[in-house]
Amino acid sequence: MLRFGVVFRRRAAAVALSLFLPTLATGQTSRTSGSVQGTVVDQTGSAVPAARIQLTNPATNQVRTAASGPTGDFLLNGVPAGSYTLRVESTGFASFENKSVEVNVGSSTPLVVRLAPATVQQQVTVSEEPPPMDVTQTTVATTIGPERIEESPVVTRNYLNFVLLAPGLSQSNDQSNAASQSMLAGSDFTFAGLRPRSNSLYIDGVENNDEFGGAVRIELSPETIHEFQVVNNGISAESGGGMGGSINVVTKSGANIHHGDAFLFVQNGALNAREPLTIETTKPGLDRERVGGALGGPIIHNRTFYYFAGEQERSRGDDSSLIAPSVAAAVNGLLQSDTFPRLTVRALNPDMFPVERAETEASARLDHQINAQNSLLLKYGYTNNREVGDAFNVNGLVDPSGRGSSFTRDQGLTAGVTSVLNPNVVNSTSLQLSRRRQVLRTADQTGPGIEIAGDVEFGRAFSGNDDRTENHYQSVDTTTILRGRHLLKFGADLDHIRESAAVDDGFGALYIFSNLAAFLSGTPDEYLQAFGTPRARFGTTRYAGFVQDHWTFLKRFTVDLGVRYDFEHLPAGIQQDTNNFAPRAGVAFSPSDEWVLRGGFGIFYDRYILAAVNRTLEMNDADAFLQVAYGPLAKQIFNAALGGTPTSPVASISPSIFTSSPNLRTPYSEIASASVERLITNNLTASATYLFARGVKLPRTVNVNLSSSTVLRSANASALGFGSTPFPQELGREVFGPNRLNPAFNNVYEWQHESSSTYDGLSLSVNRRLANEIEFSGSYTLSNAIDDASDFNEQPQNPYSVRAERALSANDQRHRFVFSGTFDLPFGDEEEGRKPTGLMAKVFGNIETAPILTVGSGRPINPLIGFDANHNGAFPLSSRPLGFSRNALHTSNQVKFDLRVLKYFKIGEHGKLDFVAESFNLLNHTNVVGLNQFFGPGIAPFPTFSQSVRAGIARQLQFSIDFEF
Repeated sequence: MLRFGVVFRRRAAAVALSLFLPTLATGQTSRTSGSVQGTVVDQTGSAVPAARIQLTNPATNQVRTAASGPTGDFLLNGVPAGSYTLRVESTGFASFENKSVEVNVGSSTPLVVRLAPATVQQQVTVSEEPPPMDVTQTTVATTIGPERIEESPVVTRNYLNFVLLAPGLSQSNDQSNAASQSMLAGSDFTFAGLRPRSNSLYIDGVENNDEFGGAVRIELSPETIHEFQVVNNGISAESGGGMGGSINVVTKSGANIHHGDAFLFVQNGALNAREPLTIETTKPGLDRERVGGALGGPIIHNRTFYYFAGEQERSRGDDSSLIAPSVAAAVNGLLQSDTFPRLTVRALNPDMFPVERAETEASARLDHQINAQNSLLLKYGYTNNREVGDAFNVNGLVDPSGRGSSFTRDQGLTAGVTSVLNPNVVNSTSLQLSRRRQVLRTADQTGPGIEIAGDVEFGRAFSGNDDRTENHYQSVDTTTILRGRHLLKFGADLDHIRESAAVDDGFGALYIFSNLAAFLSGTPDEYLQAFGTPRARFGTTRYAGFVQDHWTFLKRFTVDLGVRYDFEHLPAGIQQDTNNFAPRAGVAFSPSDEWVLRGGFGIFYDRYILAAVNRTLEMNDADAFLQVAYGPLAKQIFNAALGGTPTSPVASISPSIFTSSPNLRTPYSEIASASVERLITNNLTASATYLFARGVKLPRTVNVNLSSSTVLRSANASALGFGSTPFPQELGREVFGPNRLNPAFNNVYEWQHESSSTYDGLSLSVNRRLANEIEFSGSYTLSNAIDDASDFNEQPQNPYSVRAERALSANDQRHRFVFSGTFDLPFGDEEEGRKPTGLMAKVFGNIETAPILTVGSGRPINPLIGFDANHNGAFPLSSRPLGFSRNALHTSNQVKFDLRVLKYFKIGEHGKLDFVAESFNLLNHTNVVGLNQFFGPGIAPFPTFSQSVRAGIARQLQFSIDFEF
């Protein structure tokens, strides 16, 4: 903590100065708040100008005021999400009061206030909620409210799992283009077929993204989340920070009444179903507990409030691999001999092995009303996560020695000031200081790593030994101005990231064998090892700016026009791309009170994945480099090292390096949408949305030092370095010989931005907002996603024929249906202090249920031979079996049904005791997420080719108790 504070103090002054820059950039108002807009009319429908508008939060007594204009219209912008009471007064009319005004983040609440003459009555009070449709919103977005967050089942207590309830989203594909996949986590979900690393998460207006790989940083307890908005297509120019989707999270604040809860979750493996693919005859053990609570209330009534939430998880259990007993026996026979004594792994473990997890999540928030116009927010978040034995590299064919552990600590401090300069002008300023420290370790720290295609992986994995620190210093300023029918927004965002990373990819050496017989004879097909000093320290700074006009052209017609600018300053020596202007346009037309038509188009610039920057700076030959060898030379190295890790570079092998393209460009997406929404009842809406997304200048890796390819024949095999008896899968394909364009290097892996993707999707959805204790939503999406690379480290099979890579994206999911809801059983509701009577009411009263059903198509998997049959130097591997296109395999269809059942008992006036039972994958459907993608070197495939090697969880049961007060 001391070093954390010292580092931040060095930067705090510089970051604070940016708050006073001319306003340029990312608007945060809609990321943290919503608005209330309406029209004041009399009983005949004529406008009532100059009516006094007062919006009050009854929980904190915070008040916003406005006045209706000449046409009776009014708008209160920058209103924090929550429940409000609206009061309207005008001379000669009875006062009007509505106590059921809900404001959601990023949305506008529409109201029509109809005033009655004062001679009829002194006050008109209504409790009916406004219609659920926002007829002025041009953005395609979904709001997940507090009821859904608190009551829905979630196995990991990670609120971001609820993102997948929104239409047009899919979970990211767990299996990448090679078994030796990157250990670098992404966001775990994909919008419109775009890459999971390209999504953006904002908490209370500031970003919460791991810039190294695109994952989420601080994980908050669901207890602290008020609501969040999932933006599929943010037509507004204030949406930015990534070319994919955006998630805007708003945390809870305290109120004038002390409120809190305490809970305990428990889970035991004896109650769970047997894992579907395991060869073990017994269930794996599991003992998981999570304890926590939350507390909020006033420090000074009506002015200063606090809210704290925290929870701690401890989990211990067992896992197992799917290594065939015959393979384990054969490999162990060699390992336990003296043939290769420097192989550090001396026996595979075909039995169960222990895994564990511990996580701490804590956050504290302070809200202070400085005066009637200015409010202050201070927030601190902390996460400490420890996963041992099963954090990554969890393919079923990986021995425990090749699996990994992760240790991650996040902490961040946010300060924000919101100023209502006058009823028409709102300014918001935020400052963030945060740090992430992450350490990844494979079980075997010495090496080497061994991969036997289609059978087993063991030893030190190529990737998974990292130690890095990432600091964020962000400042944001946004101004919103109402002028007549125009709502203008503009602002500035500056985000400086300091990265210090030691990524030890390949430093333990890796030997790849084409089959089990090759391993038993000590004949690797390929050898890879890195040498040097794996450490890079660098900084990047992101600048962004936007201006936006939300123009209510007519009462039923709204236009959004804007432009955004994004620029990321990269370290010296890497090409800078500065012309990143992104226009946005959207329209919303409501031909009647029951219909809304929407359409829009926008360009969205992405941020750079800093793992690619780090690799370029680290593996530059001066500091570190990679050596790659094939065939007889690989065998010679393996045998000379007695099966171990060579201690020095091989003199006869030129270094392989990583570099960046001199024509590097900022990736971006072009997104267009058209939708229609229909109000069916006062609480139920239905919609249809077409979404088109095109990813442009997407990153990938290409070996640019290869000479032109040659078709491999038996006659030229030896000259090309394939030996005298090449495999059948090598013959007849385009391969690369030992000659290089630049003979000083072997392989030059260039980070390029030349890939692309295309997505077409149609979503049909229904949504019922919470009313009468019932809330639900359902959606079906039909889509198609195509690309020629699905990640920055994916390489083409033939760098001179990248068109052959274009196929279904790894992020494709053709069909997806999701239904979720919360329902109270209609028995014995305790209303107005009345206790339930009768047997049915006592047994079934006060029971809430919350189901989530997800049904989806299988996911694409890339078939591979299992070694570098092209000799293109690609790793992860890219050589496909002859006749197979990229991503030609598919997993089976996926079905998952989760259910939460709660029974509560009221205790006193404000207390409530909940007893909860939850089931995950209640139907116990086998949801395969990984296949054995290795075809093998022969004409016929391995018998295990395309078999399932990894699946989602079997049925699990969880119980909890929660006391609310």
